[in-house]
Amino acid sequence: MYSIIDVAEKAGVSKSTVSRVINNNGFVKEETRRAVEEAMKELNYTPSYFAQGIRTGKTKTIAFIHPDSTNLFYNEMLGGVEEVALEKGYMVLICNTNRDPESEINYVRELQKRNIDGIIFSTYQMNDENLKYFYRLSKTLPMVFMDNVYTHNEDVSVVISEGYESSRRIVHRLYEKGCRRIAYIRMQDVGVVNNRYEGYMRGLEDCGLKYETELVHVAAYKEIHKSHIKMGMDGAQNLLLLPEPPDAIMASIDTMAIGAMRYILDQGLRVPQDIKIVGFDNIELSTLIRPRVSTIAQPIRKLGVEAAKLLMYKLQVDNGFNQRITFDPEFIEREST
Repeated sequence: MYSIIDVAEKAGVSKSTVSRVINNNGFVKEETRRAVEEAMKELNYTPSYFAQGIRTGKTKTIAFIHPDSTNLFYNEMLGGVEEVALEKGYMVLICNTNRDPESEINYVRELQKRNIDGIIFSTYQMNDENLKYFYRLSKTLPMVFMDNVYTHNEDVSVVISEGYESSRRIVHRLYEKGCRRIAYIRMQDVGVVNNRYEGYMRGLEDCGLKYETELVHVAAYKEIHKSHIKMGMDGAQNLLLLPEPPDAIMASIDTMAIGAMRYILDQGLRVPQDIKIVGFDNIELSTLIRPRVSTIAQPIRKLGVEAAKLLMYKLQVDNGFNQRITFDPEFIEREST
């Protein structure tokens, strides 16, 4: 097995120059970089990040913390995170907190024991204790947040999609299609999607439609063993039991919309002729089922890419640099409307 010294000798450079090439740290002439990379290739040399971690305290590892492995949204976002991380020589640890705020802190403490270099963090709901904990932590450990829990704080890095105006516009669109009883299926106490629900309520007001609590089904997200599809099915079941059922259903996320549509079709009703369905996210599954689901589309993979790019900058240049990146979703109309 060859060592970094062997690479240096073959490339005709110093050991420190090889180290700078490996870590992409410091200036190296392009021809020198090519010579080192060619020597590494010929010797089949792979740097030991474990050994480097002992010397530098860095492990070339980041964590992607998310709240729910049943939500396909996070799986698609992970693809964007990994694309950037692997290109920069970082591995990604995936941590599922199962919708539990306490697990979020416990996970991070375990990650710190393993000298994690940085974190991309997603949550459903953050309590005051967690807000203070992660804010303090972000001052010493590079972090990028993927939700709107720090909406009014410019001293952290955030990558999100807008939800209020886009949801508001969809109510208008459904109204223009003749819908007058527009229902909503939402997740209970999930702060990161509250703005979508608030946009729905404002849209009703804009269109002169009365807000009716019976047209809003609240799914308890803390039921860990219940999938979002099942939550959507339960929501549709309750809404169809109303004396005057809805003629359209919006949902906080696509998987709930898919569950609602499945239940509606199982009852012999037609989508969109009897009830129109709109989701939020644009996960791949929404294009694979029939009817295909209309959705407020987030650029899911791009969210992961931009978060990882931002984290890499904080890791390699300046953790004190913070940026807020907000994407505007677009409505993709498919067969369900």
